[in-house]
Amino acid sequence: MKNIFNKKLIDRAFELGILIKSFFGIFEILAGIILAISGRLMVNNFIIALTQQEISEDPNDFFANYLINGVNNFSAGSNIFAVAYLVFHGLVNISLAIALLKNKIWAYPWALFGFSAFLIYQTYRYVHNHSVLLLFLTLADALILFIVLLEYKKKRRKALFGYKI
Repeated sequence: MKNIFNKKLIDRAFELGILIKSFFGIFEILAGIILAISGRLMVNNFIIALTQQEISEDPNDFFANYLINGVNNFSAGSNIFAVAYLVFHGLVNISLAIALLKNKIWAYPWALFGFSAFLIYQTYRYVHNHSVLLLFLTLADALILFIVLLEYKKKRRKALFGYKI
């Protein structure tokens, strides 16, 4: 009974993780488009609006100051890179998520490769900028990568040995 529960839990975690990946992909593409159109000014205004109340209550608020300092160090080259990265990452996430949710066995190795590549890059970026948000996203991506790996192993066993799992 415990084994059945674990399999169902992994299946549900897989579906939920992939759905979350695809929703984040949509938001990444939208954010990339908005950033491309509006540039740095809209990002600055958004961060100011987001942190204004916190800063007025506590000028030393860590999170608000972290966001403000981050946006102040955002150069034009960073803007172009951010747009390209957001759109590309979003497209990859959405396409792989759709293929995985459609149970395409070929998508699993591609997803493992693609998600791993982004995970390695995010880890590299974290080492250089120590972004707490990036660390959180990297850990969430690592969990999803692990769940995709478990699901792929299950699908391969089923395909190779022809039994229900």
